[in-house]
Amino acid sequence: MKIAFTGNVFPFFQGMYYGGERILYYLAKELSQRGHELYVFSVKGTEVPFAKDFIEIESLLNERDNYFESIKRYSLENKVQFDLFQCNYFGKGDPDMFDLFPYIELTWNRWCHASFEFGLRPFNVVSYSRVLQQDFRDIGIETTMIHYGIPKLLYQFEPEPEDYVVWIGKIEGGKAPKLAIQLSLAAGLKIVMIGPPYNLGCFRDQILPYLDNERVFWVRGANDFQKQKIISKAKAFISSNDNSWKEHFGIVNIEALAMGVPIIAFNRIGQDCAVKVDRIVEDEKHGFILNYENSEAEQYILDTGVPLIQQIDSINREDCRKHFEKNFTVELMADRFEYMYQFVRTGSKLDSLNIPF
Repeated sequence: MKIAFTGNVFPFFQGMYYGGERILYYLAKELSQRGHELYVFSVKGTEVPFAKDFIEIESLLNERDNYFESIKRYSLENKVQFDLFQCNYFGKGDPDMFDLFPYIELTWNRWCHASFEFGLRPFNVVSYSRVLQQDFRDIGIETTMIHYGIPKLLYQFEPEPEDYVVWIGKIEGGKAPKLAIQLSLAAGLKIVMIGPPYNLGCFRDQILPYLDNERVFWVRGANDFQKQKIISKAKAFISSNDNSWKEHFGIVNIEALAMGVPIIAFNRIGQDCAVKVDRIVEDEKHGFILNYENSEAEQYILDTGVPLIQQIDSINREDCRKHFEKNFTVELMADRFEYMYQFVRTGSKLDSLNIPF
């Protein structure tokens, strides 16, 4: 198929980039390797050597859908008839797209506060977890759920851990890096913190006071090779969050599982995150779920979490890798998108398509 494939408001690439833009890169590359012709429309800095063509555009503007304008202009000027438009950003959209392209696949790989302004015309939305799917449903939008996936060979299984834990992510308050540090220290373990200081105040208040390069280490950012070296040897990965944060997936969780690293996953009771709801971690099999009611009750979290870390060696690291291979590879993600594409090409609205694999 000829697919008009738009990037996010940020360049999507691999390596040190975090978040959905990496998933777009992996998906686009896998689809291209399967013979689909991808015409990628994205901002300067995007690197997609496998694409049929790359068209550089300006960053998304709130009042004008310059992504679609670029696709429309390219299609008319180059006489390319796209089979499908896969939109991977959130903006106002343009109703004309439904007249220009016979089959439209509109995916939304971000939050559910996106504004849908397409009236009663058919469009299809993809959510990447059951938690996000429910958030969409709560505002009246049905979606097809397709989990994120990463390449099977990107990270290698490591059976022999060392005596430290790891935390990775953008450093911001909702991800509660301080609680991860406190938990590791209370358990008598070193911790490596990986991630850019997305929120400088959070870095100053929650990480800097503990940073001593003896028990608490910080790596500003890590590419895939560095992640393999650091994360794969960890005894556990701590996936923390506070009262304000409901994790909708957490790509770092499946990165850890791919290397065989079990997870200590925070989950606020009554605000269950995808790590639990989507069974990214099955309690006592791929790690432990640390359920809590209030992240400000730090002593409760320590009292609950330390025994979990002390039991982490009971988790079979090979089971973690197998769980990843069975559920969260880019190959599976592409299979699911291709399955959905066949329904999209009928021209009907899918609502919530049940994908059987």
